[in-house]
Amino acid sequence: MINIDWFLDTPIDFEYKNYILLSYLKSLDESYSIHKLSPFLLYTEKLINELNNFKLRKIEFEKQLQKNIINFESGKIMLEKSTIPKIDSIEIITEIVDYSKPILESKVKLGYKLLDKYPQILF
Repeated sequence: MINIDWFLDTPIDFEYKNYILLSYLKSLDESYSIHKLSPFLLYTEKLINELNNFKLRKIEFEKQLQKNIINFESGKIMLEKSTIPKIDSIEIITEIVDYSKPILESKVKLGYKLLDKYPQILF
């Protein structure tokens, strides 16, 4: 199992996080191949929820940082939104989240298909 906040752990490096994800997916596939869904299926759903929560919190945080700026240009008054500075580590984490989420979602769908086909394999 990987930590629930694995995408936030140091080091913040896309390639490193990809290896962590691939290792988890290998364990997940091995568990699915022997028709054992627990604990991976529900845990993977929880991982997806954490990725979604990160994205939502990031969007809310960025909205709070944006401010309206009044700009006087050529005798005109214009209302503009301020730009948010880009932070490299946050951008890398966002890239990791965007990459990982669809992969994990596909594994959850596969798990539920297996559960529908073999309802006795949850444990």
